[in-house]
Amino acid sequence: MRVILTYHATRLQRLTREGSDLLSLHADLEWLADQGIAVMSLDELLADPRRAGVAVTFDDGSRLDGFPHLHPGLGLLPSMLQVLTHAKRRLPGLCVSNFVIASPQARTVLATHLRAEFGASLMDSDWWTSAHASGLMQLENHSWDHNHPLLQHSVQRDNQRGNFLVIDSAEDAEAEIAVASDVIGHATGRRPRYFAYPFGDVSPYLRDVWLPTRGAAIGLRAAFSTEPRAIHPDDTAWALPRFVCGRDWVSDKQLAAIIQHARLSGV
Repeated sequence: MRVILTYHATRLQRLTREGSDLLSLHADLEWLADQGIAVMSLDELLADPRRAGVAVTFDDGSRLDGFPHLHPGLGLLPSMLQVLTHAKRRLPGLCVSNFVIASPQARTVLATHLRAEFGASLMDSDWWTSAHASGLMQLENHSWDHNHPLLQHSVQRDNQRGNFLVIDSAEDAEAEIAVASDVIGHATGRRPRYFAYPFGDVSPYLRDVWLPTRGAAIGLRAAFSTEPRAIHPDDTAWALPRFVCGRDWVSDKQLAAIIQHARLSGV
């Protein structure tokens, strides 16, 4: 059984376990510890297909991941890193992979659009170094600019924005993925080993052509979708599945069902 659980710190509909990934992360890690389920890094989970356990990933890399944040409606919120620090006492193998957006310009645009909802500095990278140094979080590649629809211009060759399926050429892949790895690696001193497809959009070109031939050369070992299932031994390394908090589970009961199904299916 190999399961990957994914969280977005910006899912803050309300301060309940069901309404926020921040509180869900805390509750889920406590539940996993109570059940005696091994929680480990992606490196460990993927090293041996016979290994059983859970890995945790974060997407988008907001400031909420690394620093306490003053939310305009919810007040001062603890960081996801603080939740991890608390959980580490019971889960010694805990180390999450955080897929961040590399482009400072793209992050500034996103933060500006989201300022009224989330407050200032949402997408700053000033927390990257300390989060990486904590030993609880490794920063990974979520592309250069997410090809996000809020951007006026993306690096996609025809400026087609809003999905990642249009990243279907070597030119686009280099701009979105290879350059992002360079920037993140320079910022942290460690090149990303993993890539998460923005929007969960698995471009067949990236999965079948570019990543298998170019990925290792830029330091990548695997890539991740948001297909909601456990990892199967026959899965390609360039589109491994992940469950997403809020979409696939919001309670102990639903998380238990995911784990139980993975165990019963023998993967």
